[in-house]
Amino acid sequence: MPAPLAPPVPAGLDRRVLDSVTSALPPGGITFLVEGAAITYDVHGSEIRVREGADDGAAAVRLSRPAWDDMVGQVRTFIGLFLAQELTFERGAFQAMADWDPVLKYLHAGIPPYHPERADLEGRDPAASFPADCDDQELAAQLRAMGYLHVRGVFTPGEMAAAGAEIDRLAAEARPGDDRSWWVTAQDGSSQLCRLVYATLRSPVLAALEGDPRVRRLGTLLDPDLKVAPDRMEGTAVLLKVPGETKGLSNIPWHQDCGVGGHAILCPALSVGIQVSGSDAATGHLLVVPGSHGQTLHYQWPDRMQGVPVTAVDTAPGDVTVHVADVMHASPPPAGQGGRRTMYVTFYPPRLWDHFAPGEAFNDLVRNRTEQVARLQ
Repeated sequence: MPAPLAPPVPAGLDRRVLDSVTSALPPGGITFLVEGAAITYDVHGSEIRVREGADDGAAAVRLSRPAWDDMVGQVRTFIGLFLAQELTFERGAFQAMADWDPVLKYLHAGIPPYHPERADLEGRDPAASFPADCDDQELAAQLRAMGYLHVRGVFTPGEMAAAGAEIDRLAAEARPGDDRSWWVTAQDGSSQLCRLVYATLRSPVLAALEGDPRVRRLGTLLDPDLKVAPDRMEGTAVLLKVPGETKGLSNIPWHQDCGVGGHAILCPALSVGIQVSGSDAATGHLLVVPGSHGQTLHYQWPDRMQGVPVTAVDTAPGDVTVHVADVMHASPPPAGQGGRRTMYVTFYPPRLWDHFAPGEAFNDLVRNRTEQVARLQ
């Protein structure tokens, strides 16, 4: 007999949290049609009802049993399934699924929806930065509270100049469609390089930075078992900020790194950003919602939620940023000349190697469906 569609509701769900998300739901429920079975979620009074069977008045989403299990288990998100064409809308539309998504994540996995009033920053300064010789315990405490960290002067100007020259070499070799780079369309219609992936497999200079003890120290602040995956999950990537209006994924809107899937596998991964060029609003910098890690936000949260703190992380060459994979963050368009270069070395839990072979990554889905992703924005 197949397992029931509805998983057990995690113990200890906060009634106040449920009330806050259900009050924002549109009228009508949502039905999932899964290989001859159906399950419907709706709101009755102040309660969420989960019942077998379809509701003709509800939005209806069709997917396979493996896709359903992946969504419930936080292996793939509904957006990832949608991009992979494994989830279709028979009634209603994308918006209905987006509205229910934070509720379902809380019911299925106990991942709470973010709200600024519930974020505990422990009295710390979201804009604080720390010297490279700061105590590990202090760095880890800031990272746990905020979901990100800014450390000054980790690398020397000479080291960053050498890294920049190597990035120039790889950039000159990159070509659209080589599966080792991301490209965008610039204002003049030309293709412009915006990201190098698997960079350390082609560069001993960058591989030395990836394996540097200073990088490992910061990438394992929260868990000594985390490790780098040079040959999967796009390995170590280099972001290159293209100036002006572009079409593509150079300027990534608010997201979590597990936004298309992988939360149950890769979180809480840590991404260490080596600031090769430094960053500010003119060159393109990192924006972060402090204290949002370990939670979920509706993709339209900037239009729906008031009072959300946002921190801009400006850096100098040789600084390092660290962020938890599921902290809400963005890479907005440069306000000026662009040009930020950041080398991202990500540290993953050991279970990642049980699920991904060399050359495989969740971002393959994004990179190969750039136009479809752009429409979702």
